[in-house]
Amino acid sequence: MRLRGKLVVTTVAGIVAAGVPGQASALTDLPPIGSDIAIDGPTIGDHHDVLGTLLPSTLLGDAVVIVTPGTDDDGLFPRVDGIIGDRRSKIVQYPEALWPIATGKSGRLLPFFAPSYDESRDVAVDHNLQIMRAFKDVDRVVVYTGFSQGAEALGNAAEQAASEGLLGPNTMILLVSDPRGPWGLKSGLRDIPFSGPVMAVFGAESNGARDPAETGDTKVVEVIVRGDPVADWQWNPLRPASSLLVNGAGFLAIHAGTGKYSYAHLENLEHESTLYSAEGDTTYEVYDTYHPLALLQYTIAEAVGIPVSDATMREWDRQAERFYPLQEVSPATADPAAEVVSDAPAGRHRLLDDDGRWAEPDQNAARHRAPRHEAADDPVDTTVDRPAAAVDVTTESTPDEPTPVVEPATTDADPQPAETSTVETSPADTVDVPTDSGPVAEIS
Repeated sequence: MRLRGKLVVTTVAGIVAAGVPGQASALTDLPPIGSDIAIDGPTIGDHHDVLGTLLPSTLLGDAVVIVTPGTDDDGLFPRVDGIIGDRRSKIVQYPEALWPIATGKSGRLLPFFAPSYDESRDVAVDHNLQIMRAFKDVDRVVVYTGFSQGAEALGNAAEQAASEGLLGPNTMILLVSDPRGPWGLKSGLRDIPFSGPVMAVFGAESNGARDPAETGDTKVVEVIVRGDPVADWQWNPLRPASSLLVNGAGFLAIHAGTGKYSYAHLENLEHESTLYSAEGDTTYEVYDTYHPLALLQYTIAEAVGIPVSDATMREWDRQAERFYPLQEVSPATADPAAEVVSDAPAGRHRLLDDDGRWAEPDQNAARHRAPRHEAADDPVDTTVDRPAAAVDVTTESTPDEPTPVVEPATTDADPQPAETSTVETSPADTVDVPTDSGPVAEIS
């Protein structure tokens, strides 16, 4: 995996420079919502505007954002900074728990006494439905967004709300790292024997990928960062240990982290592609970042105060990709239960503008892309200011091997960017490396 982003000149409208976050004024002109259901969210200071890349900016001036956090979501801010911005918001209240790992906001002293995943999620589903019923006829755009467990809860609520006719034409559902996405955790686990009973132990149903048709004409956007195992589950049955290793690294560095290569800073990532559901009206915005194993090393180096150069990151990324090529996020690799296509089907629902006409997102709005890396023929600084301990990643992996690591780039390192692995349509489908169990791994 590599970052191939282009430097984007960010518009003034795309960045808001204000003070520190502060509590927003009460939403007195909107239907009242009890504090046990949702509380007023803060207004955000400096941020890159995420919503402006998805919706017409002319409609967002008085938009309301309803946020459903993830499990024990300490990283809620800054991850939603670019979604809320200076707009008014509400934060949905629910346990955010996962028995027996996280108590979240359940009020339980120990995780062993916390609600199960499904019990926690279902509270969030109910609270979102109550808000959707109350906000059914408001005269402004309402953006509902959720992350991880919150994304599953919001997606489930949206399906029920759509069937009840609660979601108007100016409603948008924004699911960030949805475990029920076409490439998500719950889709991938269904291919692993006995995963259902294991999930049941944690009180989580094995409900697979969601059907986009269930939300009908409601505009749904899913945000996926490659390498995040909740939204982009990696699994090679011939390399189970390596698969779990990569998923674990992706969870720590991409999903749970708030560093500059995570969901908290999409402006540092490449917007790789936009895909569409064949049924319903769901758009999948796919972002690329460094390989999870490279990011795990970066996270460790950053934690101990060791700066890492861009050239070193590219070298770590190149070697990690050789060790375990990531599966592409594409229509071919999507769950068959949620058919995905590359081109937008005709007649997509769009939000209404002030004149009652269909509105499109601004074509000139700043897209979130990584700053351009040095061109292949440009001189690059391949040194690390304070080199981390030298480590090595080989192309072999066994279940007993330690975490694969790689050497920092040296001044004679090849500055060419690593090629992104192609899974479905190139000869790279078959990766000629020894696997955990011996045979050559075939990525499919």
